[in-house]
This record gives sequence, C-alpha cells and structure tokens, in this order.
Amino acid sequence: MKNSKKPKIPPLVKPARVWDMLDPNIEKVSEEVQMSRMDICKDCPFLMKITKQCRKCGCHMPWKTQLPHATCPIGKWGAVE
Repeated sequence: MKNSKKPKIPPLVKPARVWDMLDPNIEKVSEEVQMSRMDICKDCPFLMKITKQCRKCGCHMPWKTQLPHATCPIGKWGAVE
C-alpha cells in the first residue's frame, strides 16, 4: 500500500459579520489598529464617505475595522491575532 499524505488544508478564516460587534466573546482590536485600518479605508475609492460603507463588502467600516478577524475585501489590511 502506498504511503500517501493528506494535503494540508489551511485553517478556515471566519468572515466578519455585523453581529460580531455584539458578541461579548469577541475582543476588539486596539484603538491604534482600528484607526490604522480606518486611515487606509479613508483613502480607498470604494469607501462611501457619507455612510462610511465599503462598496466591495457592504460593511460599515467603523465597526468592521474593530474586529480582529476582519479583512479588507481587496487586501489592503488583514486579520490580527
């Protein structure tokens, strides 16, 4: 019998959802990380300035940028541990 190795499956990345902001078990990122993410978003052409909503993912960015597992839909910033 041939010794075959199973392919490594990357860990699943939990998508950020709006109700995650209400989950007391999910810690928020530091204010510094949140502000850094928002600064990136403010310069992005996909941010609707009036509502602070992303045209790519539809999220309200002041909330999404507080979640540690959240990521930018176009890769400008990623999840933090």
